[in-house]
Amino acid sequence: MPGSAKAGLAAAAVGWLGLGPSAEPVVRPAELARESAVFEAVFRQQIDEHLDASARAARTVVCLAVDPGGAPQSPGRELMARLAKEPAVRRAAECDARPEGAVEATTLRPAIIVTAGPIDWVAADEAWVAVHYFRSARSSAHRRYRVVQEREGWVSLGPILIDGPS
Repeated sequence: MPGSAKAGLAAAAVGWLGLGPSAEPVVRPAELARESAVFEAVFRQQIDEHLDASARAARTVVCLAVDPGGAPQSPGRELMARLAKEPAVRRAAECDARPEGAVEATTLRPAIIVTAGPIDWVAADEAWVAVHYFRSARSSAHRRYRVVQEREGWVSLGPILIDGPS
């Protein structure tokens, strides 16, 4: 096969597979927006779950991280801006996970560190999201949450309970 034909075939294969020139997956803007909306739904549900009246009275903050697959990081500015109506929300980088209890690094206020991801796409309108929260070495958990797309947007329905045979 002539060199230019090979190059054309390789370029077509790269485009078809959704890979960039370096064989890295290309993430399209629509996919990023969908993932961001799923993370937002999970974080809103986690904020509601963890910031009850007693947590608010203790001035507890919720520190958020996104784990796209093996490397947790603070959410981007756009996602944090959509959650800005809740004054107790922080980026994970602003908090410390200490064995005796998570704290906001600058104020030492009590904190809950919530890491969401990775996302497991079950269908185009349903995702299962791994969620880890850390309050202290004695109070933390890993769960999977079901998130679905409804008319008004993405909604986290809560943890997935899988029951095996007895």
